[in-house]
Amino acid sequence: MRVLVLYVDRDGDLKAQGFETPVVGRDEVLRLAIRYILANPDDSDANAVFAAVKIYDRLTSEYGVENTNVAVISGSPDPAVADVVVVKELEQVLALYDADAIYFVSDGPSDEAAIPAIQSKRPVMSVYRVVVKQARGVEETVTLFRYYLNKAVKEPEYRRYTVGIPALLIFILLFGNTFNIEIIRYMINIVFLFMAFFIMIYGFGIYDFLRDVLKRYEVTFIITVVSMFIVVIYLASLFLGVQIIPNYVLLAVVVIPYVSYVSEAYIINKKIKYGGIVAGGVTFSFFYLLFPVITKQEGNLVEVLTAIGEFLAAVFLIVVAVYIARRVLER
Repeated sequence: MRVLVLYVDRDGDLKAQGFETPVVGRDEVLRLAIRYILANPDDSDANAVFAAVKIYDRLTSEYGVENTNVAVISGSPDPAVADVVVVKELEQVLALYDADAIYFVSDGPSDEAAIPAIQSKRPVMSVYRVVVKQARGVEETVTLFRYYLNKAVKEPEYRRYTVGIPALLIFILLFGNTFNIEIIRYMINIVFLFMAFFIMIYGFGIYDFLRDVLKRYEVTFIITVVSMFIVVIYLASLFLGVQIIPNYVLLAVVVIPYVSYVSEAYIINKKIKYGGIVAGGVTFSFFYLLFPVITKQEGNLVEVLTAIGEFLAAVFLIVVAVYIARRVLER
């Protein structure tokens, strides 16, 4: 297999500094990295170019020099045409070195936004993100914070998220308070509650786990996060003795992620995920038959045992029904 280690400067920083791209070959890329870091010693792009050379050196020991190459391409500061420019330069590189797969190197999420465009030409076998280590002194930390704060506030690519969306939420909240519109305040509280929930699952690694499991199923990933949020709100309200979400909504919420997973998997792979159907059925049975009895304050042992029996019977029927359906459909 012929591998191309590719660093993509999607926002065109290299061109803005007067460096021509694409650049192909270890010596040329290394020369570019040295020239760029001399001109911009605090820029992460230079570190990423060096990282691409390092990865190239490692891969040559596995695939051989004749089956490995390294290149640097650059896009445009205009997000509307950045991917178009990236693909154009990639085509120039592939004309010189026809790779079977691409080892993608980036210095952050903004460059990784070009991955779908890259995959339209060649499959991406791996993604390596370069994280630049910084000094931990107070003065250096403050300087670094000011640098990234200035970048987040002034650059249009980030400004819409760091300034635009928070300002919109604050405007709607103040609008609701000014005119005493309760529904607006309620909706804003839900939005901030979801943001707090999202930060929580990101901090505890749940986000990364779901991302790895559902990395090919973007819609299912989003639906799963929202469903988890609603389930957590339901459980919290149940614990506080104030039920704000009806039971039928809970049943729908716990099943929708499985429906989305099975549907999206079929659209992408043209295969039915029978395991997803079984898991969805078991989850629905648990919340419909067993969960209400477990959470019932005055439940007795007979009710609990009966609910467990019904749940196990439902699981058995679901497994048998899915097995029969699979045998029939695969004939």
